[in-house]
Amino acid sequence: MPDHATPLYDRWLDIGQLVEVLRQQRVVFLAFLGAVLATALVGTLLVTPKYQAVALVHLMPRAGQEVKVAEVVDNSGGYLESRERARTQIQIIQSRRVREEVLRLYNDLGYDDLKPTPEDIEAFGRALSAGPREDTQLVEIRVVHTDPERAAILANLVAEAYREASLEARTDAARETRVWLKGQTGEYRQALDAASEAVLRFKEEHDVVDIDQKIDGITARMNALQEALGAATTERVLLETKHAQHRRLLDAGQTDVLADTLGDPGLDALLAEKAQVATAAAEIQARYGDQHPDHRRAAAHLARVEGLIADEVRNSVDAEAARLRTLVMQEQRLHEELDAVKAELLEKQRLQDQYDALKMEYERARDVYERLGQRETEVDLQAHTRLNDVRIVDWAVAPTRPISPRPALNMAVALGVGIAGGLGLALLRHRLDETVATGADIEGELGETLLGLVPTVREADDDGRVLFPAQHPRSMVAESMRGIRGVLMTMLGRGRSRRIVVTSCLPAEGKTSIATGLAVAYAQLGTDVLLVEGDLRAPRLHRIFGLDPDGPGLGDALAAGGDPQRFVRETEIPRLRVLTGRADAELPGELLASPEMSRLLDRLVDHHRVIIIDTPPLGLVADAAALAVEADGVVVVARRAVVRRQALARQIRRLRQMGARVLGVVLNDVPPGRDERRYGYVYGDDVEPGGAKGSAAQ
Repeated sequence: MPDHATPLYDRWLDIGQLVEVLRQQRVVFLAFLGAVLATALVGTLLVTPKYQAVALVHLMPRAGQEVKVAEVVDNSGGYLESRERARTQIQIIQSRRVREEVLRLYNDLGYDDLKPTPEDIEAFGRALSAGPREDTQLVEIRVVHTDPERAAILANLVAEAYREASLEARTDAARETRVWLKGQTGEYRQALDAASEAVLRFKEEHDVVDIDQKIDGITARMNALQEALGAATTERVLLETKHAQHRRLLDAGQTDVLADTLGDPGLDALLAEKAQVATAAAEIQARYGDQHPDHRRAAAHLARVEGLIADEVRNSVDAEAARLRTLVMQEQRLHEELDAVKAELLEKQRLQDQYDALKMEYERARDVYERLGQRETEVDLQAHTRLNDVRIVDWAVAPTRPISPRPALNMAVALGVGIAGGLGLALLRHRLDETVATGADIEGELGETLLGLVPTVREADDDGRVLFPAQHPRSMVAESMRGIRGVLMTMLGRGRSRRIVVTSCLPAEGKTSIATGLAVAYAQLGTDVLLVEGDLRAPRLHRIFGLDPDGPGLGDALAAGGDPQRFVRETEIPRLRVLTGRADAELPGELLASPEMSRLLDRLVDHHRVIIIDTPPLGLVADAAALAVEADGVVVVARRAVVRRQALARQIRRLRQMGARVLGVVLNDVPPGRDERRYGYVYGDDVEPGGAKGSAAQ
């Protein structure tokens, strides 16, 4: 059932509804998509091609680490240090000094499109970029130019200029570092001598030559005591828990349960014996009664076994208590021994810590002194050999393809933008369109039951479109009417006669066509159907069925009273009869809402299984609302792209407030899709389904 409490427009479109919206707005969607693709294509064709040349350089791992000493300057770094260094080198590559040198070398080669002027240096900076190659120590130097050959030349010049600048900086740093290292070596020589003297003096004063062996012996004793204490504590805690549980069972007199949990073989044998004796006693009692000698002997035997079980259980619980006291005393003794060993160990460790601190200071001074000496030798060698930390791995070559424009990427992006924008525009137009256009509007936006969709019918006049289902029983319109009939039969049931009111919100929405089509569909099923002209202001049924407009009708039946069946007229369609009306009735609204109308419908039920009442539009007069209360259900007809959703929701809400049962909405004048047209050609008659203008007029 639909959720009538859901507010209008407070729903998300599902996939099916979205597809339907796109089908309706396909012209807008395709136009927007085509415009975006065309714009992207024109822009791609008008852009001047640009080429990018790439030179690859390697940043050596020892770069910038002239003073690689653990306690002085530790530049071994790691990921963060390497990343920071790479960023620094990239900034140097793109620096103004390097760019200016590159343009000078470029002019020396005979090229004059870029000169070392402030303007060209800035322009070259925009064309130059550098970045690391992921998970490597390689840096890509990229230069963009409209000429592929010149792009490669500029990229190679940048690599050369950067390598020379790095070598110059490294040589200068090596000279400065060598001077600094000599001063540091002398200072650490003095520190090493002082640390060595302090270690020797401490060993003589505190006799700590074999302190490590003593601490190891004390530690072994402490570990053994801790293991014994842990085992005793664990056993005591487990025994306490078990003993407490056993004591509760014993105090509660549950000796059998306690005996079963103890796991004692003797108790298990007694429990088995008790079960056998109890079984035998029960059998004797059932056969001979309580006073039989065999039963008294069995009962006495059972009592003896139970006494033995109780004694054994108490003995086991008492043994547990004795064991628990022993464990507590053992645990206390282990605690005392452990405290004494800990105190002894702490004293020895205090001496060891002091000795280790002095020894560590000595080893640190010695290590720094040795490293300084080694590094001084390396730096001196580096200053003379001109080692460089930059190596050119790959020279740039002239690219064969431009990096911009990129037609495939541009068109792919344009396609994505076009699809997203077209979809958004289609949804916006759908939201701005307040009329009922699809079944999704009825079920998704209004929350009403969609009874069916009636296709557009191409006929010469309105009256011809009304009888189209009867004249073309194999058409899509007839099929849709039979589908709506099936839904109504499911909702209303098949037992007694049914009265169905067909109305609409506005004029010319096709309510008369739907009412007549439903009547024809029920009649084709072999059901006696009466079609009642409930629109006394503009009646049409007599003209549709070719009947005398002055013949008897609804007004005469209401005025005459009695059996209204004599005013019912036959039609050319078997089992379909009509009760027409004339436009000369005074106060038709009061006439349809009168008690006589209610009694007339009750009498007509005796002769017809289905009564379908065609009424005026809800939005103009109250006639339909008056008849809706007397019906078993109301079918509301909405013509596609005519009635507004808010207006339709308001009229349906008004019907429910008056007590009418709204069965659902029929969406009329729906252009058939490609699949429906194909189906109509194959299985339909000679009438082409689909067309320009719609269903019935009223």
